[in-house]
Amino acid sequence: RTLRRTMAAETEGIFARLANEVLEAAEHIVTRVDEGVAAIMHGKLPDGSRNIDSDPAADLDDDFVMDEDLGGSPLEGIAESVIGDIMGGQVGPQTPMEHFHAFRSAINWTEPFILYLMAFHAIVFVLCMWASRPSRSLVPRVVIMICVGILVRSAERLNTYAAQNWEAFSTQNYFDSKGVFMGIFLCGPLLVDSFLMLVIFLREASQLLVQVKTAELKRKKAKTEESKKNN
Repeated sequence: RTLRRTMAAETEGIFARLANEVLEAAEHIVTRVDEGVAAIMHGKLPDGSRNIDSDPAADLDDDFVMDEDLGGSPLEGIAESVIGDIMGGQVGPQTPMEHFHAFRSAINWTEPFILYLMAFHAIVFVLCMWASRPSRSLVPRVVIMICVGILVRSAERLNTYAAQNWEAFSTQNYFDSKGVFMGIFLCGPLLVDSFLMLVIFLREASQLLVQVKTAELKRKKAKTEESKKNN
């Protein structure tokens, strides 16, 4: 709503400026007509260089030609000014949601490159969940974490290479110099998978710590009871 109000206010300002320039042009034309009438009534124009024998219509045309030569045409530049104001009033995305919608609209979600990339992340997510099961050893987790770290560390070089060769696998160049696409579509999901694996690992470690402490307390309690019985 705020964006619409801003654009409406800017549009009203543009039309008000256009109306003022048209009124100024009309006043300029009326002034010229008055000067022509005065020249006809007195037998010469205000500058004293032409007399009543000359054609009034030709005099007026000559005046407008002189104005155009001097760059003073009343309507000259109005169109460019209005177009410039309209183009200058165009604003890009302002809120995070608008940036999200603009980014989503810029992606061709049906092209094979995007589909393959999403399939890759789905496979990596399944592998992470499989390796994070309590029955699995620590080795698969470490291998996956190392692979993720290598991919994330190489994201900048991959972005540069993809920006130079995007025609071979994509319909448009998604790879800007800042690496926004690479960060969102490659590094982001991989870091989320690593974070989930870390959370699951910490949860298992906390549960294991609780089990160890519980077993230790039970053992101490059993020793205490046995010592009491012996006494």
